Amino acid sequence: MACYPGTVIEKGELSGEQFLEGMFMAGKGLVMQQLTEITGLGSPAIFNWVNRGFIAHPIERRYNKKTVARIFIINMLREMISLDDIKKLLTYVNGNPDDRNDDIIPESKLYAYLCNVIFAENFRLETIDELIDTTIQNYSEQIAGAKTRVKTALSIICKVYRAEDILKDCKTQLDKIENKNIFGR
Repeated sequence: MACYPGTVIEKGELSGEQFLEGMFMAGKGLVMQQLTEITGLGSPAIFNWVNRGFIAHPIERRYNKKTVARIFIINMLREMISLDDIKKLLTYVNGNPDDRNDDIIPESKLYAYLCNVIFAENFRLETIDELIDTTIQNYSEQIAGAKTRVKTALSIICKVYRAEDILKDCKTQLDKIENKNIFGR
């Protein structure tokens, strides 16, 4: 079952951008209970990420679209790379999560790009960079070098996602192997 990255929601017909937008049609943001249901995370993990500066503080107990997208990205990556490396990667793209003035791309757009790449029919390790180039071709660079940073971050995120799929496949194969040598012992 394929889910939207960083969530427990099964992938449907919606693009990543439509999926994320749909969550915010009825209100200003998501409350903690909604986030925990969508991500499968416990509230202590999310509070920890706020306290450690990985995500922005909620406003009036609600998490905005950019922060939710950032939570989805962190949640997707956290099984394969350390939180400190995830913070380094997201800081490389958007600096301080509480300061939107240093962003080169909204996390919601980064998440949409991520979904476009990983849900492409020809998504394989060897096609990732080509898919990213196609996906970000209309990205408008406001600061010199920003597009390269977006591409680098997406490349890392997509490769980690793919690596997790490969690891799951390996574990499935290992589970099928009998715990005996060739002589049955």
